[in-house]
Amino acid sequence: MAIRNIRIASIILLLSVGFHFRGYCQLFFPEDMVNVKGQVIDEHTREGVGYAQVLNMRIRGGTMTDAQGKFSIQADPMDTLTFKSLNYKDKKVPVSQIYNTENGLSVITLSPIRILLNQVEVEGTGPKVNMNGIPTGKSVTTPVELRSDYFASKPKTLAVVAKPLSFISYYLSKDEKEKRATLSAIHSEKDWQILSLVYNKDVIQKVSGFQGDALEDFMLYCNAFNGLPINASTYDVEKRIRELMVEYIDKKSKEKPPKL
Repeated sequence: MAIRNIRIASIILLLSVGFHFRGYCQLFFPEDMVNVKGQVIDEHTREGVGYAQVLNMRIRGGTMTDAQGKFSIQADPMDTLTFKSLNYKDKKVPVSQIYNTENGLSVITLSPIRILLNQVEVEGTGPKVNMNGIPTGKSVTTPVELRSDYFASKPKTLAVVAKPLSFISYYLSKDEKEKRATLSAIHSEKDWQILSLVYNKDVIQKVSGFQGDALEDFMLYCNAFNGLPINASTYDVEKRIRELMVEYIDKKSKEKPPKL
């Protein structure tokens, strides 16, 4: 009797599970597929949303709208299409709502994403303009006493035709030569201060391993032949020091020892 009751209960359980599965399972057949056509437009401007994604998550595929927002896709009437586009909210629409339109071309509206930004202040860095509309001149960093009496910068070759006397004085005048030599020394000092941040005695000692007089001698060799630009990086400096160290050791090995 107990075994019979168990069999009856098992049959009832199987039937209930079967009806439950049938209620939540949908079968799809190729002959049921329909051609869905539509146009994706902006909710406010009513203009077509070009190149938006039209996805069917059931088959993990889809298509894309054209430049006017129009699309065409094969889908089952029970499917749901998802519409995605940059700067728009995603939207899901059942195929039954799109396919059952009277004119055959359904319109899907997408809502743009609105982002409220905080107020910002914009300041210009260009030359200021006075009330008369005349821009102010650029500031000059060259000291007054070192400025040329003839040209604001190195004159071009054509200046010899327009201002021959000034051109000759610029290159032959003793005062002009001294001014240019002083400016060159100032620029060289500034360049060295920048380069010394990555190129100095400590860096040379770390890379080469030299000590004492050997370090001093190798540093003089590096200063004479490094050829580093002022914007050289730490990697460039260490690489160049290693190259110079190979040259330096090779040169020292070829030198003849002093006679006693």
